[in-house]
Amino acid sequence: MRAAIFHAGVLRRLADEDLLEAVSGVSTVSGGSLAAAIVMSKAGLRWPDSTAFRNNLYPAIRDLLTTTDLFSIGAIGWRGVWRYNVRLFGHRAAVLADLLTREWGIDGKLSDLPDQPFWWINATCFETGKNWRFSKREMGDWKFGRHYRPPFSIAEAAASSAAVPYVIGALKLDLPPDGWYRTDPATRAPQEKATPASPEVRLWDGGSYENLGLEAMFKPQEPLRNCDFLICSDASGPLTPPHGTSRLNLLKGQLVAPRLFDIASDQIRALRSRMFVRAIEGGTIRGALLRMGNSVRDVDIKAGRRRETTDYDAFQSEQEVASALSLPTGLIAVSETVFDQVARHGYEIADATLTTYSPDEFSNSIKWTSKS
Repeated sequence: MRAAIFHAGVLRRLADEDLLEAVSGVSTVSGGSLAAAIVMSKAGLRWPDSTAFRNNLYPAIRDLLTTTDLFSIGAIGWRGVWRYNVRLFGHRAAVLADLLTREWGIDGKLSDLPDQPFWWINATCFETGKNWRFSKREMGDWKFGRHYRPPFSIAEAAASSAAVPYVIGALKLDLPPDGWYRTDPATRAPQEKATPASPEVRLWDGGSYENLGLEAMFKPQEPLRNCDFLICSDASGPLTPPHGTSRLNLLKGQLVAPRLFDIASDQIRALRSRMFVRAIEGGTIRGALLRMGNSVRDVDIKAGRRRETTDYDAFQSEQEVASALSLPTGLIAVSETVFDQVARHGYEIADATLTTYSPDEFSNSIKWTSKS
């Protein structure tokens, strides 16, 4: 929920400058996949223009995420506990996919998605350990093979992208036996027909492999793919002190991952983000990293930007930013106050970062307003 709300605030900032029409591609992981699934679903399986997002989509997202749990005992219900039965213990990712459709209205097949902008949904293949991607016209990874007519639903792809290891667990999918190809790891071009390594695949959270979703569009020392400016919206939570894991936490809507997974994810994120920022600073690519937990003052200090002291009264305080960052990783609805706080944080960090570091593309700073 934290990531989905933060990203909604970032999208609203872009919409307020009429820039959603300029989006050529989207690459998502975990909470970002849930956010994009809501946007596409609420927009009728299309990418919305800026006016539609401001007037219709953003209020709809706010209403959904402040009223409807995605995965909790309340969302499942006691009848659901009976219906899902052992799946709650061994196939929770499949339950999550079902709840995405039943509770959030995420419907449709991958083949129903628009051609533009393209949308990569990133997961991690348990069998190969590689970045497994879903899109309208492709699924797979370079080692397992790629298939060019994915038969799965948007909810299944989004659930696999958000399937935190050991908490939700892997999503198991039965694969079509034909239509697989070996591809060149560098160019992704199909080379020859292939037989899948197994008739099924198990997919984990895309963050297990790379939790910023960058690889589909950016690799060091290479030009950007399918875009000329790349915005990375990072809503990862901080590495917290050790805690226990329990299925009861999940039924409360809390995603408490094993400590080793948290450490590995934090290190992957740090390494990937440093490579991305260095490429921007070195002039290899054009883009920006929007990092949750930074205040507007933090951005200004790092960039050497000067504002009047009273200017900061218009932005969230450092305490409000810290409170937004501390929202636990979970799948339960939040209050309207919390939603507005986290979304405003995404909006303001997008505005401050983009207007500071990319003034040619984002020259006008826009202030957050409470109007939904």
